[in-house]
Amino acid sequence: MQNNPSQRIAPAGEPDTPRPQQSQTDEAESTRHRQGASGNSYRELIRAREEHGNRVAGPQELLLAALIRAEQRVLGRPVEVLELSGDFGSHAASVAALEHVRYQGQDVSGVVGVPDALAALGGRPLDVVLTVSVLSHLPPERLPALLETLGKLVRPGGLLCLVESPLVPFGVRENGPGQGSWLHPYADLVPDGWDLHYGSGLLDSHDVYVFKRNQVTGRRYFRLASVEQPRDEGQPVTLDALHLQSLPRLRAWTEQVGQAPRDGGSEAESRVAELSQRLDVEVQRSTRRQRLLALSDDLAQLRAEKAETPKSKPAPSHPSESKPVPEAVVIDAPLDTAWAHVDARFDRVLHIFHQEWYGIRAAAGYTPGHKLGITADRPLSAADHRRIVETCETFGIRSVVFQGFSNNALEVVHLLRRVFGSSIKLFNVWHGSTSQFHFEFELETFTRLLALKAGGALDGVACVKPEMHHVSPHIYQGLLLNLPPRVEAAHQRHRAPPTRTAFIPTPNNWWKNFYSNVLVAASVPGIERVFVTSPFTARPEFPLRSPVISVGHLKRAELFRVIRDSDVLLNVTLVECQPMTALEGLTHGVACLTGPLTLGPLDEHPLQKLVQVPGTGSLGLMRSALARVLELRERSTEEYAQMLEDYTRTLCAEALNRYLEFTQS
Repeated sequence: MQNNPSQRIAPAGEPDTPRPQQSQTDEAESTRHRQGASGNSYRELIRAREEHGNRVAGPQELLLAALIRAEQRVLGRPVEVLELSGDFGSHAASVAALEHVRYQGQDVSGVVGVPDALAALGGRPLDVVLTVSVLSHLPPERLPALLETLGKLVRPGGLLCLVESPLVPFGVRENGPGQGSWLHPYADLVPDGWDLHYGSGLLDSHDVYVFKRNQVTGRRYFRLASVEQPRDEGQPVTLDALHLQSLPRLRAWTEQVGQAPRDGGSEAESRVAELSQRLDVEVQRSTRRQRLLALSDDLAQLRAEKAETPKSKPAPSHPSESKPVPEAVVIDAPLDTAWAHVDARFDRVLHIFHQEWYGIRAAAGYTPGHKLGITADRPLSAADHRRIVETCETFGIRSVVFQGFSNNALEVVHLLRRVFGSSIKLFNVWHGSTSQFHFEFELETFTRLLALKAGGALDGVACVKPEMHHVSPHIYQGLLLNLPPRVEAAHQRHRAPPTRTAFIPTPNNWWKNFYSNVLVAASVPGIERVFVTSPFTARPEFPLRSPVISVGHLKRAELFRVIRDSDVLLNVTLVECQPMTALEGLTHGVACLTGPLTLGPLDEHPLQKLVQVPGTGSLGLMRSALARVLELRERSTEEYAQMLEDYTRTLCAEALNRYLEFTQS
């Protein structure tokens, strides 16, 4: 056994980086009385404190002894211990008296900067490095560098044990008897590649922080139930949980310093008010994060309920541009923001949609506000949930608009409601119509939306199909309008020379009326070629004037290029709401034929009277409408261009106002 007396090492010099004068003075005052003392005088000081009711040192010595004995059992040999203290080694006598302990003490009280303790020890790290009530005398900006240095003093596999002030979520300076000392957010200061075993309640006035290197990248956190098992990883804990646990201590500090302004003037009052507000924000944030941590049981229940509904939506009318989906959650992706309108009134609005649903993703992508795309093809993970919550917190979201709905969207509704309560409003925009209830998925999903609105999980449900409120009183009575994409003037062709080209970007199914559109476009004078995105085989029995060219599925930018190369678009479908094809053509200066849209006053605009076909099953009416558009474009380019530009301005203003009205209702 080797028992070394406490070694006092001379303090290092002044650091190059200047420190605030206030902190410098506080540190000098808080350490001056401890310099130059001896081990015996320290024991006398402890006895004097105990006589006055301050019985701190005894429990501390028992705790340190238990921790060191535990390390002796792990190592099976004598343990080398270094204590960094504010004077001569606060626990030199008690630790050095333990069997099989080689003790060294180092005085850091007079050090303004971080001491080069490793050099002082000849570069030889030790098994256990500990501090007791030392770091509270250093301001927060010193802690990261100090902990890095302390880590170098610990040999691989060793422990760094800090017996310091209670944990807080952010650093604050003490007042009153402890004036000049600090409370530190130790959990946030863990160096990369280290674990923190945090012990609360092991001592009356201090918390215990045991650091050890881990074998993984990053930081890990565990509860320290007993110093006799300082390496136990059986109780992992998250950083958010530690933040939440640390709030009561900070609240008590706030109440204590609230008395200080009476003597400190308006500046002190302002400082306390500022910190109190910061504490309130931290309480709210940590409470939300703690709710998120408790969602695993709810998630299992939600997924059990989802077994009663269809597992997925039928294949979208267009394949997704982003397949394969690399992530289950994407935030403000270029595809969803490049063509979005900009409006400061939507800065705290988040649109949530599905990456695989092409048309609805486009509709969401053109609206102002933040964008979050989730997958509809596979379950969301706990990490996905955290990203969604963090996105809402980062952007200060106040309204979330679900564009379309799925089982994953249902999960996110419950997630946000549980974490944020009523502080965030949740809305849904239904992009379908009653004719789609032929599909079981559409019917089941729509009825679930109504139930969510009735139960208060959703604050509102609106539709882009008119008068859907006749189906249920839970549907918003106004009609929401989809926005066209926002494009640069250089990409618009309102007044460009004709190309004698028609474009039909629709899939080949019965309700899209694909063949009717193709046969009309390819048989009228004035059209010399027809582009389509679906496969088409010409029949000799169908006399067509123009060739039909399939360009296949196009990504968004490619689609826009073909639109700009066309004189007219055709989307005269048997069932329609507000076709994105027509809106994408509109903003590029290309008119699109549609069926009746029932847009209220907008139907009276000259453009809608020009392009709407009253009988979508009538080839003759379709031919007449197409001839009408081509004739106006040929006869009066300026009238045609002004008509599209005026309608675009009117539509965008009305669409934004209706969205605001809906989300504020």
